[in-house]
Amino acid sequence: MIALVFALNVLQPAAADAEVELCKRSLAGKVGGDIATIDVSSSHVERHRRTIEGRLTAFSRMGPAPAGTARTHHLGRFEFTFRCEVRGGRVRKARITPLGA
Repeated sequence: MIALVFALNVLQPAAADAEVELCKRSLAGKVGGDIATIDVSSSHVERHRRTIEGRLTAFSRMGPAPAGTARTHHLGRFEFTFRCEVRGGRVRKARITPLGA
């Protein structure tokens, strides 16, 4: 019995980590930048579908400078909440919401 509990606790995070990485790629495309941090607040499985929720911080470059002007390359820091659904090794749904919206 103890071995079963240990195996479930050890194997579950490895699968969840791979699914978080899948979500991270999809979410990076949605935020339009690089994800600096991602914090998972909840993760649950229902009908072979894992739903992962949490917060992420992304860095994004400012848009192109208007014609005739110069702009330094500043990065903006943006915070979001996210919800991602993974099934069969693919991201089925990914949603981000700006924090405070």
